[in-house]
Amino acid sequence: MRAAWASGAFSNQDNYRKSSQYELLEPVLGKGLVTSSGELWQRQRKLVQPMFAKRHLVPFADHMAAAGGDALDAWGREYADGTAVDVAEEILHIGLDTVGRALVGHDFADRAGDFGAALGNVLHQVGAIGRSPGVTVGQYLPRMTVQRAAALTQPRRWRSGVKSADVMVGIVGDIIDDRIRNGHGEKDDLLRLLMEAEVEGTGERMDRQQVLDELLTFVAAGHETTMHGLAWMTYLLSQHPEARERMEAEVDEVLGDDAPTAEDCDRLPWTTACFQEAMRLYPPVWHVQRVAIEDDVVGGYRIDAGTLMFVSIWSTHRDPKIWENPAGFDPRRRLGDAPKQRPRFSYLPFGGGRRVCVGQGFAMMNATILAAMIAQRFRFDLVPGAKIVLDPTVTIRPLHGIPMRIQRRR
Repeated sequence: MRAAWASGAFSNQDNYRKSSQYELLEPVLGKGLVTSSGELWQRQRKLVQPMFAKRHLVPFADHMAAAGGDALDAWGREYADGTAVDVAEEILHIGLDTVGRALVGHDFADRAGDFGAALGNVLHQVGAIGRSPGVTVGQYLPRMTVQRAAALTQPRRWRSGVKSADVMVGIVGDIIDDRIRNGHGEKDDLLRLLMEAEVEGTGERMDRQQVLDELLTFVAAGHETTMHGLAWMTYLLSQHPEARERMEAEVDEVLGDDAPTAEDCDRLPWTTACFQEAMRLYPPVWHVQRVAIEDDVVGGYRIDAGTLMFVSIWSTHRDPKIWENPAGFDPRRRLGDAPKQRPRFSYLPFGGGRRVCVGQGFAMMNATILAAMIAQRFRFDLVPGAKIVLDPTVTIRPLHGIPMRIQRRR
């Protein structure tokens, strides 16, 4: 089925709806773009997509660079050369502050720990609940939903996840309420765009709850997926010093000691390619689930109505029929015309089809800017003997972090 997906054989996408597993994320993401469907999703997608046009992205770059600079300054003050740090955790903190400043004009530095821990727990619990046989089977019983099955068969995990979701909702909700009370002022950020967006023809605006759902979706997804991609890239570069040296040389030549801008991203192709290759090997969202509405045939296989389709992005990204040396780290795969030589859906870090991630341009700019800034100042090497264990929840996380030793470059 991997080859069928990669070649674009799934052409009848209207026949597939999101699986019930996405409902497990509703306590934190509400009815945002990730969890919604049907007319609500179509309306929201139409409202939100223009907000990530390039004209809006360019000003975000300054916020990204400012947040990155503050965080790297703190690393320089707090960590002596040779200190072991959890790169995954440290980069997640940078990411939340970066996303916060760019999307809501807010410095998350004082709440990054609370928000990040809550999000990590939500994803861990949801992942475990989603794999539970009791939830998988119980949701199909009469008068049962996947959330009720989770609460009944996995009560501790469900309560823990909901409690963490409440923390996230409270943090972001406070930001929205402050904006409602005091206005936008000089802030020209995503929150303002969300609150002022109007449905064409009616002038209708999103209510507070819908703004909250969408904002939580972008803050959570934007910081979780991109920053884990950066953490995996840092780990991979430590295992491939020649790729790291080429990236450092590119950053030194293009930027010197200057902070990167939006325009600089196009001048950092190797840096971007290293991040993209990291997302191939460790795709932040490693699978998607869909349910067939009617009978279908995909790649010669009969698909009965009601069949749960599990599309493994992880497996597609490592398929030897598509990728030479599929488990190897080779950023050259993303340079020049190389991506055009492969099937359309062979590379899916942001999904595909009409539900492709609306924020992928924002994510790529954020990742390139932060990757370049880290390379300007620091180099990381894996702590000898460290064991990296995958935690395949909603995203691919390192279960016990990524312990690495920090070293200043300049």
